[in-house]
Amino acid sequence: MDDGSTDGTGELLARYGTRVRVFHQRNAGQGVARNLGIREARGDYVVFLDSDDLWPPWTLATFQQVLQSQGPLTLVMGRAHAFQDARELSVLEDGPVTARRFDDYLASADATFIRTACAVAVRTEALRRVGGFSDRRVSAEDYDLLYRLGVEPGFAYVESPVTLGYRQHATSSSRDLDRGYEGTLFLLEQERRGHYPGGAARRRERLAMLLFGLRHVTHWLLEHGHRRQALALYARGLRFHRVLPRWRYLLGFPPWVLAVSLRSRR
Repeated sequence: MDDGSTDGTGELLARYGTRVRVFHQRNAGQGVARNLGIREARGDYVVFLDSDDLWPPWTLATFQQVLQSQGPLTLVMGRAHAFQDARELSVLEDGPVTARRFDDYLASADATFIRTACAVAVRTEALRRVGGFSDRRVSAEDYDLLYRLGVEPGFAYVESPVTLGYRQHATSSSRDLDRGYEGTLFLLEQERRGHYPGGAARRRERLAMLLFGLRHVTHWLLEHGHRRQALALYARGLRFHRVLPRWRYLLGFPPWVLAVSLRSRR
């Protein structure tokens, strides 16, 4: 998918001739671009790779092996390795494939691993059934998709080998912070409106993942001096934390904001 790029992507891909199908559109955001790819997909599964991330050579073979060995699956998520310089990935090694299977994505709520839609293989039919990605320009469109796939049967997480180089940019711009804030609000609003599957019976699992992300973003905002946004997001999450409280965070975050504020005035 070429989402209106101006960096020579089209010319580069044209060198591959008919071996690669390329679809072009005016810049409309990554959700819209991915959805066009989903509509045009011919295979049983769709795999995503963001422009700034990298796959080691064995990624697709690893996904294929997990799909063949773990039984019917809707979603396979690979293990990510954070990096800033591509040379850091030279330490990665292919090896025996191990994966942990869950009944569905929501059932993995208590597991701890990096969750991102740029490290997944998803059954094409399921992607189309849930409507693909949101077309809104929010940074959380991948999490939103994962929640909407939450009760589709069969989810596996690849514990080894690493299948994604997940690029961490050396500097965080204020735009990224704003998008993180707005994306988290979007996810909470989707949950409040009942747009995620599983109903009341699976609410605690959804909230376990949603609130983990919220706590991470509020810490991130505060560390970069965005105190008002951090407090606003903390307040918006209170109604959800009443269902699944984390007292250390709930009681400790406001004093931390105050302490940071006082330090900044010195």
